[in-house]
Amino acid sequence: MTKRVLPIGAAGGIAFTLAATQATTDWLVLSRLAVCGTALAAAAAVDLAEHRIPNRVVLPAATICAALTLAEPPRLAPLSSGLALVALLLVLSLARPAALGMGDVKLALLIAVGFDGHAPGALLLGLTFAALAGVVLLVVCGREAWRRALPLAPFFTVGALAALWL
Repeated sequence: MTKRVLPIGAAGGIAFTLAATQATTDWLVLSRLAVCGTALAAAAAVDLAEHRIPNRVVLPAATICAALTLAEPPRLAPLSSGLALVALLLVLSLARPAALGMGDVKLALLIAVGFDGHAPGALLLGLTFAALAGVVLLVVCGREAWRRALPLAPFFTVGALAALWL
């Protein structure tokens, strides 16, 4: 799986950077989104294959994105709204670990520090896409769908990419 994660991560970084160039030319923002996109794509590939989100991908990327966010002029309002959603997901994860894993919460944290003002939209879009996939799964598989676990990283990744276009 490791051989496939590297090119998928690189493709994610390129896709996020290209999408971001539509809105900005600020090199700090583009760098932050490239790191975030690379990590999201790599995490999505691992989550699809192994149903886990690797800390060794997400945590360093979140740290780099946080440092790049702090290197910009302070804009706490956009960051705080993303972090508020992460806190809500953390509470949900602690209350219902089977519904939302801690890896998903760490991935949401990566989006919150990587996407600045787009984080709430990215997270909500990702959760909406996952909910729609769950509904389709229920329609197709019936009650059996309740026993299946959906990997959320691909939905968060698509939601984040879509948020860049909005």
